[in-house]
Amino acid sequence: MTAPVKIGLEIHVQLGGRKLFCECPTESDGTSYGSIYRKLSLSTGEMGNYDPAAVYEKGRSRVFEYEISDNSCLVEYDEEPPHDVNSEALLKGLAVSHALNCRTVDVLEYMRKIVVDGSNTSGFQRTAIISFGGWVDTTRGRVRISTICLEEDSARKISDASAEVSYSLDRLGIPLLEIATEPDIVDGEHAVEVAKQIGDIILLSGWSRRAPESIRQDVNFSMGYGRVEIKGVPKLSVIRDCLLYEKERQASLKEIADRLGNNWENGIEFTDVTHLFAETGSKVIRKSLDAGMKVYASLLPGLNGYLKNGAYRLGRELADVAKLYGSGGIMHSDELPGYGVKDEVKSLKDMLKPRAADGFFIIVSDEAHMGIIGREMNSRISKILRLDLSETRYADAQGETHYLRPLPGGERMYPETDIPNYPITQELVRRSREIVPKTREELIAEFCRKYGISRQEASSIIVNNLSGVIEDYASVLNNGKLAARLLLQVIPDLEKKASKDINMADVRKLLTALAGRNAMKEEYERALDLLIVQSMHIDSILVSPEMKVLDDGELRKVIVALLEGDNINEKNLIPRLRATIKGIFDPSTAFRIFKDISGKQN
Repeated sequence: MTAPVKIGLEIHVQLGGRKLFCECPTESDGTSYGSIYRKLSLSTGEMGNYDPAAVYEKGRSRVFEYEISDNSCLVEYDEEPPHDVNSEALLKGLAVSHALNCRTVDVLEYMRKIVVDGSNTSGFQRTAIISFGGWVDTTRGRVRISTICLEEDSARKISDASAEVSYSLDRLGIPLLEIATEPDIVDGEHAVEVAKQIGDIILLSGWSRRAPESIRQDVNFSMGYGRVEIKGVPKLSVIRDCLLYEKERQASLKEIADRLGNNWENGIEFTDVTHLFAETGSKVIRKSLDAGMKVYASLLPGLNGYLKNGAYRLGRELADVAKLYGSGGIMHSDELPGYGVKDEVKSLKDMLKPRAADGFFIIVSDEAHMGIIGREMNSRISKILRLDLSETRYADAQGETHYLRPLPGGERMYPETDIPNYPITQELVRRSREIVPKTREELIAEFCRKYGISRQEASSIIVNNLSGVIEDYASVLNNGKLAARLLLQVIPDLEKKASKDINMADVRKLLTALAGRNAMKEEYERALDLLIVQSMHIDSILVSPEMKVLDDGELRKVIVALLEGDNINEKNLIPRLRATIKGIFDPSTAFRIFKDISGKQN
């Protein structure tokens, strides 16, 4: 009998402000100050055992490059112990815990979670449980919250090659809330609802960073063959896609295992067949051979027709392993001839001598990796045929999942010795209850009242995760309506016109400078155009001739000249002035002067 499907979520939310264990800001201006390099070593867990996921990553023997960002310091380089925990991030985490009906812990005790995939310069991630035992009520019933952790985010991956991976330190150390549910979720639609409901609490608070990766989801899935953790699901809409894909993938592997049984005897043994491809017509293989790689082939005993045939996709499981070790994948007997490989197929069969039930495949790789690739592929097929499908996978943008590494175990954790225990006092709990995020309706009403904006504008600010930004901008500008206009209309239009992401730190600096000289609305809009579209430096913008504001006398002269030459009326006055004047003028003043001149002429 098929076991029931179990689904759980881990919602990760970055908090803005400063990093968790140093004073560096969470935002970067993109400046890089060189690189540092690391080759990480293994550490045992608290009980003296090695974590299987860490052992696997260590076996890939990679070198890691870290780009030094403007918002990083010796703590991120792992050259200095962590500073005191960010008390503001902790307070916000406790407030979110209350909103999700969780019980807070009495003492915050940080642990080290071993990671040797290069995502942290130290080889571990600092994490602590701040609350547990909560719930959210949904249309499909109550979903329990198992734990909420406050941890440091990992470094941001820039590139991933076979032997070297590049990261940026701009994201490393950002406060990250990890909200984990119990496996109470019914299906993909329900998973999307739960993720949206939990994420909404953070978005409404305005505490999360305004960045594409500020909220991301991991999905835990099981249909009786072991837990699969799907990392980094990029969008809510992809959750249901990757769950459907994983359910179909596991059902297919179950059928293959039932047909073949658990009798895999390390059937993959590689033979160097490079000489067969000396005159190959395959551009992919030719390019790799020119780079100094070799072509290897192996039989796949009993797997003919299971590599790529209808719902069977066992070849993809092997290709995922190959890609993790720098190869482009594999070409197998269920798809050959193909990919420019034609004449070589007969020679391969003559050399490998497959039986009718046997498949075979070729792989292009460097010789140094072939031993471990063979071991990992044999282990993978054996594990699949035993129907032990527990592992860590990742989701792509289309919702397909791919093998990443073995599932980590309890061996990856051990106590953090550089951070003292932090008591969660009753005073801290009281303060956190005072800032529990408001509901959507409460926040819309507050924004309308506080900033003098419409309900539609308030709703748009919430949906676009701008709650914290408008509070900041309204304070800088001392004008809530102007802040809303800039955030919802002017900046998005200019960003679209420029076809590039904008640096919000520069935007704030510019707005602050203009607010200091009591600028009017038109000055802000012109200055933002110069910054975003024309990429001018802030200092140059402030002294640019295009930022000159015409006084009444200068504006009157321009209007008089226009009236002498053209048919000017109230409808076309402002467009004609904007086409004529390089500087800035107040439209209401222009209308007043126009009416005054027109009245005298009449």
